[in-house]
Amino acid sequence: MQIGCCWFDDERQELINQSNATTWQLNKNEYWVLSLLAKHRGQVVPVELLSFPNDESYQQRISDVDLEEIVKNLRDYLGRSHRSLIELIPSQGIILYNKTIASRNSLFDSPNKAISYAQYILIILMTLIASFFVYSNLNGPDYITPDASRQFTTQDGNVANLYLYRSLSSDLNMDSLANEMADYLKVCKVMPWDAISATMSKDNYAISIVMKKRLATEWRFHNIKVTRDQLQYDFVTPEWLEKVNICG
Repeated sequence: MQIGCCWFDDERQELINQSNATTWQLNKNEYWVLSLLAKHRGQVVPVELLSFPNDESYQQRISDVDLEEIVKNLRDYLGRSHRSLIELIPSQGIILYNKTIASRNSLFDSPNKAISYAQYILIILMTLIASFFVYSNLNGPDYITPDASRQFTTQDGNVANLYLYRSLSSDLNMDSLANEMADYLKVCKVMPWDAISATMSKDNYAISIVMKKRLATEWRFHNIKVTRDQLQYDFVTPEWLEKVNICG
């Protein structure tokens, strides 16, 4: 995939800068972040999906500090002309834009030079067109849409959200799974989380579940990974939810 002046080689896990003929061999965390951004290019990838890789080789979450450092390094490697392709949106996620908007100032290279009436009209038209273009393209980035989501009321009267994601090749009935999980979650004696996100692996055998709670000054996270021996095995039960601290 082409990212500005760089080519992202997904198989070799390399980012090749074609403007200076250098190659960056990405480490495990850098590759995970960039591959997820590339997969969902043009959309804001939530922090919780970036922080908890759906891979058994990862033993702990990628911290917010590490994510900020990865974004900084990627922007620096892309260079001044293309660094704006990647943006960190605080408390929300990271986005890899499809393109940058280049500005051209040739009409203003000589500020003391008089311009004709036709040039003046042209400047006004260009300004109006540019304003329309910026407004239409920068209304706000799209976010990754869950394959299924449910909002439910907990036993203590609070509202919580459930989000389910699957791979493009999966044929799971996510609506049915969302209904089943929401029915169990709404009867938890204690629900300590504001949002629960579950992401299925490509083969549907592994599931990564991330819970988050908004505290006074920060987010509190908890994640678990489940691997099933059989696809037919139904592991979500009220007892299991309590055992893994999804229900209190």
